[in-house]
Amino acid sequence: MNIHETQQCTEIRPARLIAVGNQIHLQAAVTEHSFSAELERIVNLAVPHLAIDRPNLVALGEFLGLPLAITGRRGYLSRHMHTANVAISMLALGYTRRMLHYRRLYPGISLVRSLFLSLSDVLYRPFESTLSRVAAKHSIYLSATTVTPHVLCSTSTADINRFGRRNSGKVYLPDGPGLYNTSFLWGPDGQLIGTTEKVYLADSEKATFDLTPGELDSVQAFETEIGKIGMAISLDAFAPEYLQKLDSLGASIVIQNDARDLPWAGPSRTCEWQPQEQLNSVLGSLQDDYPHLSFNICPMQVGNFFDVTFDGQSTITRKSDNEPDPYCNFVGNNGFVHTMTGKAMKGDILAISPWVEEDLIKSKAKIALAERRSALEQVARQLLPGGARANQYSESVIWADVDVPVW
Repeated sequence: MNIHETQQCTEIRPARLIAVGNQIHLQAAVTEHSFSAELERIVNLAVPHLAIDRPNLVALGEFLGLPLAITGRRGYLSRHMHTANVAISMLALGYTRRMLHYRRLYPGISLVRSLFLSLSDVLYRPFESTLSRVAAKHSIYLSATTVTPHVLCSTSTADINRFGRRNSGKVYLPDGPGLYNTSFLWGPDGQLIGTTEKVYLADSEKATFDLTPGELDSVQAFETEIGKIGMAISLDAFAPEYLQKLDSLGASIVIQNDARDLPWAGPSRTCEWQPQEQLNSVLGSLQDDYPHLSFNICPMQVGNFFDVTFDGQSTITRKSDNEPDPYCNFVGNNGFVHTMTGKAMKGDILAISPWVEEDLIKSKAKIALAERRSALEQVARQLLPGGARANQYSESVIWADVDVPVW
């Protein structure tokens, strides 16, 4: 028997888990200041729901800080483009000298990699400083992700003038050629507890941003007053090897920062119905194969990032021996079977955000699955850029009070 199966929890710690499914607002990315205000607005969505009798963990979606790339005068042309690829191309016009510097410093890197290394300071500094300050302001644990290299802080006036914001007092420079999808975790004092880099990248992350995969051996679980927290960005929460790593570290809570870059109501790249596949992570991560993993909190960012759509439903789930409530499921789903293994999954869906349109099964109990999905797919198409309901996604905040086992 695996040693973890013989262990018993030594303590139970109360917490409130809050998932914020914000909508991307590119119009907020005019300046660093305006986007910092947008980050604070997103966190403030959770503030009315903070508990006063237990610690709060607020989780935000994937790619939250990415719009910082198009802030400022260098991002002016990009902000007026209609596709992400063209926006990135226009952005390169404003950073050509820096890009040449990094291509000399790191021979062989791609043009897009050199662009994002040139953006190191604007991607990291306002994102980290704003969310650190907001975490301390509200005394919360706070998690969010952005695209960033490993950075080092320089106070050199020459570095600040060349690579940063004048009179800022410091600048963050890339400490190597890698570029990562990184999840951050701050404590209630505003201090950065730790970061985790996404290991299993989507094809679009490789093709569009030339991201570097994180190392599985570097994944950590972070000790906090509400137990050990592990972060599994999007696809990482689907990977058994990744989940086994978090479980071996004794993590009780899995934060799954997410943003699915396909219409929610429709097929994924590997499954005929994306919401059905999403259960593989939010419930699949809590099956008996991973005895320590007890809760999954999955905030889903929504909205159109130029021509790229992000859509989905946020969830908070709990390990249990119960069969999930059939009336508490993603839109268009049929049961709780793992789409890869074919096994029925156990667990409780403690909270789930509504989608923009209600599943017809709520009003027509005997409606066929194909008819339900067809109606939902039609709505999903209308939400796409140029659609009849373009970008009319719904922001959401869900929460649950939980008792977290400590191993």
